[in-house]
Amino acid sequence: MAAMNERVFLESGKIRDGIPHTREVIYVGRNGQKVERIQVSEDHTMTSFIYKPLTNYPNKGKEVWLQENLNFRIPEVHIPKILYYSRALEPEDEWMVFEDLGELKHNFSSDIMLKTSEFMPYWHLMPTSLLPEDFEGHTPRMKDIQSIIMAKDVQLRQLFNRLGFPDDHITYFYEEILRQDQFENEIVISHGDLYPLNIAEVNNKIFIFDWEYVHTNSVFWDLYTLMDITSPQYSRFVISQESRLAILARYISVRESLQSPTRGNFINDYHKYSALYSVWLLLLIEEDLTQDKFEKSALIRQYKETCEILKIVFDYLNYTNGQLF
Repeated sequence: MAAMNERVFLESGKIRDGIPHTREVIYVGRNGQKVERIQVSEDHTMTSFIYKPLTNYPNKGKEVWLQENLNFRIPEVHIPKILYYSRALEPEDEWMVFEDLGELKHNFSSDIMLKTSEFMPYWHLMPTSLLPEDFEGHTPRMKDIQSIIMAKDVQLRQLFNRLGFPDDHITYFYEEILRQDQFENEIVISHGDLYPLNIAEVNNKIFIFDWEYVHTNSVFWDLYTLMDITSPQYSRFVISQESRLAILARYISVRESLQSPTRGNFINDYHKYSALYSVWLLLLIEEDLTQDKFEKSALIRQYKETCEILKIVFDYLNYTNGQLF
């Protein structure tokens, strides 16, 4: 371990007795573990760190592994550095200390999404064989989502009825989205949780945080979490269709500049992918509303956001090439 780590931190992750310091909770992870800013006063100098215990136990060791094996392969992408970390074998005892980039401002602006889309190709184009097979994300894959939705046919038809979907929209969803497997496009290394609260602009540079859900997935998963995924835990700014198309076009442009163009009908397939996951989310939210898993007001807000996104992507599919489905 580094000398300063040994001077300041015990193997447990606690600050050694006698070292003046302050702690500020930044956020609480899925398992209740607190991510904190720690400011340590040593030799009349104040040093600031971000202390992060393992916030999701199945992801033990992933971020350290990524820094040691993958991050150096994509110098174009700005990722906060891990300065120190524990050698604990048990996940509940694992911790990391990151560099502190200062007070971060996360936002859902389409401008930040557009800038982020320029960097995504760099990790998408790395060989998937670099990633251990047991690295998994937090959400079911496309085929699993299709199976889940098909098993809820009654609820699905009731949902479409409540949303006022015409028969041709419903037929299109069943035939061109629910029963098709061609629009996953290509499998890439995926950040796994690339929603805007894991992105920040610091000194005019885009930084990407929290890589613990990195895994292999559809090329569209990172784009979906960036632009269209919703949650009861935060309010999603629903971007315009013009912005969505601009972000996809920017991603495609960078891929072409890197001599690895996207495949197939990329933009159309993305909209199918977004529609599929949005429908799944709506069914999930309806279940959550009956189980009091989250604040009802938060779920209703998420439901409205997801409905708006679904309508936008369906409108695009509806009028692609100037034709109705």
